[in-house]
Amino acid sequence: MSPTAARVAQVVYRYSPSAVCFSCLAERERLKEHDVRAMALVLIVRAGLHAVRQPCASCGRLGEALVAQKAA
Repeated sequence: MSPTAARVAQVVYRYSPSAVCFSCLAERERLKEHDVRAMALVLIVRAGLHAVRQPCASCGRLGEALVAQKAA
């Protein structure tokens, strides 16, 4: 996993159980939203994250976000 993807995963885990939308995540990490969405595919497979549609903890808009999977 790239250092940038690891950094994005850390932000997602930090906000858990809340979620930050892809747009806010990109802005926060100074990345393009497209790049964050592409990284999400890797993070879903390798970092135990999953995509959801819920209000963003940062901007409050309803949108797609990454969240940590709940422990079983």
